[in-house]
Amino acid sequence: MSFADTLSDAERKRGRIYATLSACSGCISEVMLDSSAIIILLFTMMKASSMVTMLTSSLSGLLGLILMIPYAGIADKIGMKRAVKYACIVGCTGFLMIAVSPWFPYPVNVWFAFAGCFIYCSQRSLYAAAWYPLLDGFLRESERGKFFSVMRVSYMLFNGCFLFLVGLLLGKNPPFWLMQSVVAFAGVTLLLRWYCIDHFPMDPDLKRGEYDLKKSLSISIRNAPLTGFSVYLCFFNIAYLPLLPMVLLYLRKYAELSPGLVQILSSVGIGGSITGYYLYGLLTKRFPLKYLELTVHLMMIALALLFFFTDKSISGFPVFMGIYLFLLAVGTAWSMCNCSMEFLALGKPGNKTMAMAFCQTYGNAGTAIGRTGGSLILGTAMLAPVWTLGGRTFCVYQSVFLLSAVLAGVTLIMLPVLPSFVPEHEDYYKPGKK
Repeated sequence: MSFADTLSDAERKRGRIYATLSACSGCISEVMLDSSAIIILLFTMMKASSMVTMLTSSLSGLLGLILMIPYAGIADKIGMKRAVKYACIVGCTGFLMIAVSPWFPYPVNVWFAFAGCFIYCSQRSLYAAAWYPLLDGFLRESERGKFFSVMRVSYMLFNGCFLFLVGLLLGKNPPFWLMQSVVAFAGVTLLLRWYCIDHFPMDPDLKRGEYDLKKSLSISIRNAPLTGFSVYLCFFNIAYLPLLPMVLLYLRKYAELSPGLVQILSSVGIGGSITGYYLYGLLTKRFPLKYLELTVHLMMIALALLFFFTDKSISGFPVFMGIYLFLLAVGTAWSMCNCSMEFLALGKPGNKTMAMAFCQTYGNAGTAIGRTGGSLILGTAMLAPVWTLGGRTFCVYQSVFLLSAVLAGVTLIMLPVLPSFVPEHEDYYKPGKK
């Protein structure tokens, strides 16, 4: 019997409520860095290059690749809730550094903000190493799909409304103080995340423990469903994760849309995330996980091609971009929920912290390679700045969109090896009950 089975319905509900509140507060900064234009706009206002701006979106993946597995050990040794406490304090510090960076002269301001991003991203792996084991402590298998749907709808709805209002306030020439205030607010809310998680029902086995890195890693490597999904996740992230920050840079620097309009378009994308998370809870009741994973993969290929073919000169260009960003966010929301379901299902009992860290390390490797590769393409002459085909002109951003579509298409051959596609399992893989 799991610890979740020993809890009453009221205790599990209390845990789900606090988890949702922690997501609403703590994910403001995550959405701002990963899915919103705020950080990108702040860096462009400080005259940062496209390469440096794009590189900020790859820091989470780069640092996660290096730190996820060691942080899993640290979280096991010091206790999951204490790990969350330290992660939230460090993350708050990083975002406050970004907020004050415009006070410094160029180029110190750019590198001080970049250092803040680095410090913020350094704690995300420690938080993630503790987050999923803490959830697993009070979530039953049958509650996972609905919980991830409700929780993520809630925090994306909150973030979407907040960032949409920010976009309206920014206008064409937003003042630095407004951008700084928004970023500082996002940093401070991380402390509220810590408060909420401190009130989770706590599995006694997660407080503190001994951690044998070699043994735990060996168990995870021999876990065939875990390694199969992890390798797929790495290649999938390489293909599709550069899309969102690249699109936002494309809209601002090549299409030359105003900062306010770019932020509004990114907020439309957040609306897509809300829709995706809401629908996910309904879809898991009707379709097996493998169909959702296949749908997400095909969506990403189609959207990358749409970003490539839609030229800035066409009538209604911002409208088309808003629709594509909305659909991209829907697909990303489904992908995140698919990954969360797999993370909780793939861990061998007694080795779940390492299993989840192992999976996320591969995912972070894909994020790092995809987004760092995108930043290097922008910062070097690796691809032509512009080129023509059939009388149409394409820019380097569109070249990256095409490359993402091709890579995602090649990665389709890996889908049959995913654990959700294998008809029979002689192991502990439990993707959740429909």
